[in-house]
Amino acid sequence: MKKLLVPTDFSAYADAALEFATQLAKKHEAEILLLNVILTPVNWIKLTKEQEALYPDTLEVIHKAKQELKVRMAKVEEAGVRISKLIHFSDGKERLISFLSSEKIDLVVMGSHGKYGFKAHVLGSNTYSLLRKAGIPVFVIKPAKDPFRFKKVVLATDFKEASGKAFQTLGDTIRFMGATPEVLYVNTPANFMEDAQIKQLGEDFLKKFAYYSHDIHIYSAYNVERGIIQFAQASDVDAVAVITHGKTDLQQLFSPSVTENLVTYLDKPVLSLNVTALE
Repeated sequence: MKKLLVPTDFSAYADAALEFATQLAKKHEAEILLLNVILTPVNWIKLTKEQEALYPDTLEVIHKAKQELKVRMAKVEEAGVRISKLIHFSDGKERLISFLSSEKIDLVVMGSHGKYGFKAHVLGSNTYSLLRKAGIPVFVIKPAKDPFRFKKVVLATDFKEASGKAFQTLGDTIRFMGATPEVLYVNTPANFMEDAQIKQLGEDFLKKFAYYSHDIHIYSAYNVERGIIQFAQASDVDAVAVITHGKTDLQQLFSPSVTENLVTYLDKPVLSLNVTALE
């Protein structure tokens, strides 16, 4: 991984994400792109200077954003990490997904504002959509009182063929970030299997998609989210990684809603990858 995207709204939570990304980039000689999204009343990039003057409030927001970006860039550069900045003007239409590809972003690191509603607390709807549509790993850092630790990560998977490529990518990302992944299968009433069946399914999956050996953890719960959360808390893991399939059907085992619920209710960082976007 060579390029990390850090969206920021200049909050303490976004700053925590930038600090982690800085440590990661320094360790692996990667660069950071610091992104601020500004909502504008019109398509800003099409305006002339004269037309921009008609929106003094927006001009003030842009001026403050440039100052805030400058301060954060200086701090990252002091750490010896390459960083660039970008202000993304949004009139409410989604353009960030194509931007990820054009900028050759390998990993998104962003902050979450806490438990009180996912969409409103992950740096706005534009960034929120990254979790649903991005074809690259997205790492959401939660607020924490203690120093951030990233050594043990539970990687939840359904052991399905369609999840194989995403499983490999997340495993590589977790190791790149300096942690060890532990595999988890949540056994739910709707998709119940005996332990022996799950073990065999998992062993066949790992033979095909893993480059190293894994212990397979099995946890029974009413639904996937509850199983991941309860296992993560009981096992004292540092973060959770999950593969989603880009569907909102409530019967979809690993839908984007699982990731959203994990970010909302779990007091640990969440790493996600949409397998559908990889196809």
